Order: sequence, then C-alpha cells, then structure tokens
Amino acid sequence: MSKVLDVMGPRIQLVTDLIENKDYSLMKAEVPAGVIVPVHSHDDRETFVVLAGELEAFTEDSWKTVKAGETVDIPGDVKHAWRNSSNETVTLLVVSTVKMGGFFNEIGRPVDTVPPGPPSLEVLQHFVEVAITYGYWLGTPEDNALIGIKLG
Repeated sequence: MSKVLDVMGPRIQLVTDLIENKDYSLMKAEVPAGVIVPVHSHDDRETFVVLAGELEAFTEDSWKTVKAGETVDIPGDVKHAWRNSSNETVTLLVVSTVKMGGFFNEIGRPVDTVPPGPPSLEVLQHFVEVAITYGYWLGTPEDNALIGIKLG
C-alpha cells in the first residue's frame, strides 16, 4: 500500500497499484471530524463503503446520513459533497477509476508534511489547476451555499 496522503482534508491511501492495475482504484480513506468536501463532480464513478463512523453525503439534491456498513454509489457526472459533522474520524473504502487514484496522487501531500490549519493559497491553486486539467467540475462558493456549505 502507498503512503497516506492528505487530499484537502480527507486522508487517502491507495490500496491497488496504479501501474499494475488499470481497471480500478481501491482506496482506504479517513475523513476527520469537521472535514467538508465541497460540491463537485467528475466523470469517474465512485463507490464509498463506510467502515466506521457516520458521514453526511449530498447527492441528487439532498443530504443523507451514511452509517457504518452502508454504501453510497455515485455515478459519473453527478454533483456530490461530503461532510463529517460528528466528533470522530470516519473510515471508508472507496472504489473508483485509476484516473481518480492518479488525481489523488497528484494533489495529495504526505500527511506528516501537512501543517495544521487551512491549506495555503498555493496548495488551493494547485488543487484547482489539477482538477481543471482532469476535467473535474468544482462548485463555486454560491453553489456550495445552496446546499448548506459555507466556504471561507
């Protein structure tokens, strides 16, 4: 398995080898308490299995609580967001495309090198530039406000 990467809050560890496996990417993820993943979409399908904890998922125009043992399947090009409103870290298995695994590798930073607090402007700019290169859509602050997420 690869090192644990901070991907703007969530921590991702690739389980599959992206060089040898070209069919899918299996990842272990941790979403610390209070972490929010703003609304976004991409052409990659993602399937999330909650192993421990409880997470809120926004998809198809509404929020729903996802608990340990439950699965959320998000087809490509569907706007979605996540938030951990609990006081504990949520652990997930994530199955997606090799492209998505490559994206996380490109934007992720080794957890032990990430200073506390919000990401720097340089880190945010890098994230946005790479997301655009991959063809991913990122919601504006207004898009996020419409679903109850306040950015900044």
